[in-house]
Amino acid sequence: MRNHLLLLVASAALIGCEPPPLPPRSAARSCPSAIVQGHPSQISLVSSADGVSFDPPKTCQGLYPDAPEYYIRVHGHGTRRLDYSQREPNECDVPDADPVACPKVHFSAFAKAMLPRLTGLGLGACADASAPLDQWNISPRINDFRHADEALRIIDAELRRWNIGDDWGLSIIGIPCVSPL
Repeated sequence: MRNHLLLLVASAALIGCEPPPLPPRSAARSCPSAIVQGHPSQISLVSSADGVSFDPPKTCQGLYPDAPEYYIRVHGHGTRRLDYSQREPNECDVPDADPVACPKVHFSAFAKAMLPRLTGLGLGACADASAPLDQWNISPRINDFRHADEALRIIDAELRRWNIGDDWGLSIIGIPCVSPL
């Protein structure tokens, strides 16, 4: 009975009370940049020697002054080309389409094929959004160089599966720190 009485008194004391205010958050405590983990030296694949043909990572200034972004161009090996026009999907937008009857595949169909295994598809690192679409470095994104080898292999395998001779890429872009509201 005594415990019930203490609980009742404690509950009555809390009724009508507001929770204590949260401590103020300052911009100084929020992260000033985006975080890219690792370093390009963690890429252990050797272009062409390991079957995947790619350029060394291109470094460029990202949205944050102290967090560079990186773009790696992966070279295709096939005969089909990527189509960046605005058109509806058609019978050519599949991996096993006849390359003579379907010499082009829409970039969005190719890009979507990678989404189950690579995420963050969009404007790539080191690209200018005001440039034509075929210069956007459209690519999947990772934020840690320890995943670069696997991502490069996936992109190369998709280029081969779709018989695409054009280049595609991989962006290594940091995760931006979130500032509290």
